[in-house]
Amino acid sequence: MKYTLGLLLCIAFVQKNKAQVIDDLAGKTYYYYDESTRKKMKEVYHHKQMVKIMPDPSNYGSYIDSMYYVKNGPYTRYHENGNLQCSGSYKNEKKDSIWLYYSESGKLIKEEKYKEGELLK
Repeated sequence: MKYTLGLLLCIAFVQKNKAQVIDDLAGKTYYYYDESTRKKMKEVYHHKQMVKIMPDPSNYGSYIDSMYYVKNGPYTRYHENGNLQCSGSYKNEKKDSIWLYYSESGKLIKEEKYKEGELLK
Protein backbone atom coordinates (compact mmCIF):
# COMPACT_ATOMS: atom_id res chain seq x y z
CA MET A 1 0.00 0.00 0.00
CA LYS A 2 2.82 2.44 0.91
CA TYR A 3 4.61 1.60 -2.34
CA THR A 4 1.47 2.22 -4.43
CA LEU A 5 0.76 5.54 -2.74
CA GLY A 6 4.39 6.64 -3.21
CA LEU A 7 4.29 5.66 -6.88
CA LEU A 8 1.07 7.61 -7.44
CA LEU A 9 2.53 10.70 -5.76
CA CYS A 10 5.67 10.47 -7.95
CA ILE A 11 3.55 10.19 -11.10
CA ALA A 12 1.42 13.18 -10.05
CA PHE A 13 4.56 15.24 -9.34
CA VAL A 14 6.11 14.36 -12.71
CA GLN A 15 2.88 15.19 -14.56
CA LYS A 16 2.57 18.54 -12.76
CA ASN A 17 6.17 19.50 -13.59
CA LYS A 18 5.83 18.23 -17.14
CA ALA A 19 2.95 20.65 -17.75
CA GLN A 20 5.16 23.60 -16.82
CA VAL A 21 7.92 22.80 -19.33
CA ILE A 22 8.06 25.06 -22.39
CA ASP A 23 9.15 22.96 -25.36
CA ASP A 24 9.97 23.74 -28.97
CA LEU A 25 6.28 23.53 -29.90
CA ALA A 26 5.21 26.28 -27.48
CA GLY A 27 8.18 28.62 -27.34
CA LYS A 28 11.60 29.11 -28.85
CA THR A 29 14.65 31.28 -28.76
CA TYR A 30 15.51 32.88 -32.08
CA TYR A 31 18.77 34.56 -33.09
CA TYR A 32 19.02 36.77 -36.15
CA TYR A 33 21.16 39.52 -37.62
CA ASP A 34 19.45 42.92 -37.80
CA GLU A 35 20.65 44.63 -40.99
CA SER A 36 19.53 48.11 -39.88
CA THR A 37 21.55 48.08 -36.65
CA ARG A 38 24.17 45.57 -37.84
CA LYS A 39 23.81 43.63 -34.62
CA LYS A 40 22.97 40.09 -33.61
CA MET A 41 19.54 39.96 -31.95
CA LYS A 42 17.94 37.42 -29.65
CA GLU A 43 14.19 36.91 -29.26
CA VAL A 44 12.37 34.56 -26.92
CA TYR A 45 8.66 34.08 -27.42
CA HIS A 46 5.79 31.65 -27.31
CA HIS A 47 3.76 30.83 -30.36
CA LYS A 48 0.80 28.76 -31.35
CA GLN A 49 0.29 26.70 -34.43
CA MET A 50 -2.42 27.73 -36.88
CA VAL A 51 -3.75 25.99 -39.97
CA LYS A 52 -5.04 27.89 -42.97
CA ILE A 53 -7.33 26.05 -45.41
CA MET A 54 -7.91 27.55 -48.87
CA PRO A 55 -9.50 26.32 -52.09
CA ASP A 56 -6.94 24.88 -54.52
CA PRO A 57 -7.12 27.11 -57.64
CA SER A 58 -5.58 24.42 -59.84
CA ASN A 59 -7.91 21.61 -58.72
CA TYR A 60 -11.61 22.53 -58.38
CA GLY A 61 -13.21 21.07 -55.26
CA SER A 62 -9.90 20.47 -53.51
CA TYR A 63 -8.31 22.41 -50.73
CA ILE A 64 -4.77 23.35 -49.73
CA ASP A 65 -3.83 23.57 -46.10
CA SER A 66 -0.78 25.29 -44.72
CA MET A 67 0.55 25.45 -41.21
CA TYR A 68 2.07 28.58 -39.69
CA TYR A 69 2.95 29.97 -36.28
CA VAL A 70 1.80 33.20 -34.65
CA LYS A 71 3.34 34.89 -31.63
CA ASN A 72 1.11 34.30 -28.64
CA GLY A 73 2.23 34.84 -25.07
CA PRO A 74 5.26 36.35 -23.34
CA TYR A 75 7.92 37.97 -25.52
CA THR A 76 11.44 39.23 -24.80
CA ARG A 77 14.16 40.61 -27.03
CA TYR A 78 17.77 41.25 -26.04
CA HIS A 79 20.49 43.65 -27.12
CA GLU A 80 23.66 42.16 -28.58
CA ASN A 81 25.40 42.68 -25.20
CA GLY A 82 22.81 40.41 -23.53
CA ASN A 83 20.80 43.14 -21.77
CA LEU A 84 17.04 43.16 -22.14
CA GLN A 85 15.84 45.37 -25.02
CA CYS A 86 12.07 44.98 -24.64
CA SER A 87 9.46 42.76 -23.05
CA GLY A 88 5.72 42.36 -23.32
CA SER A 89 3.13 39.90 -24.51
CA TYR A 90 1.47 38.99 -27.79
CA LYS A 91 -2.09 37.83 -28.38
CA ASN A 92 -2.51 36.28 -31.83
CA GLU A 93 0.48 38.16 -33.30
CA LYS A 94 -0.67 41.52 -31.87
CA LYS A 95 0.95 43.35 -28.95
CA ASP A 96 -1.28 43.00 -25.90
CA SER A 97 -0.09 44.17 -22.48
CA ILE A 98 2.41 46.60 -21.04
CA TRP A 99 5.58 46.73 -23.15
CA LEU A 100 8.83 47.93 -21.59
CA TYR A 101 11.79 49.17 -23.66
CA TYR A 102 15.36 49.43 -22.36
CA SER A 103 18.60 51.05 -23.52
CA GLU A 104 21.70 48.94 -24.15
CA SER A 105 22.91 49.87 -20.66
CA GLY A 106 19.70 48.46 -19.13
CA LYS A 107 17.90 51.74 -18.34
CA LEU A 108 14.12 51.81 -18.85
CA ILE A 109 13.49 54.30 -21.67
CA LYS A 110 9.85 53.75 -22.62
CA GLU A 111 6.65 52.07 -21.43
CA GLU A 112 3.65 51.43 -23.69
CA LYS A 113 0.30 49.74 -23.09
CA TYR A 114 -1.37 47.78 -25.87
CA LYS A 115 -4.76 46.09 -26.20
CA GLU A 116 -5.10 43.65 -29.11
CA GLY A 117 -2.52 45.53 -31.20
CA GLU A 118 -3.71 49.07 -30.46
CA LEU A 119 -1.56 51.47 -28.49
CA LEU A 120 -3.54 52.93 -25.58
CA LYS A 121 -2.88 56.41 -24.22
